Amino acid sequence: MTDEKRRAAIKKLIAERTAANTASKAVARETPINEGIYTREGKLHIAFGGRRKKAARVA
Repeated sequence: MTDEKRRAAIKKLIAERTAANTASKAVARETPINEGIYTREGKLHIAFGGRRKKAARVA
């Protein structure tokens, strides 16, 4: 496979996935949660810059 064919195949797959993930509002909202970018609560996941829960201090 040449570089040009590889690029074309990748672009096609990206377009197909984008179309599938934006088919409806519900799917568009659920996709980042299923991929682990956002939590069910709508917060950004720690791996993507979200905040950790503060640990309770023990005096």
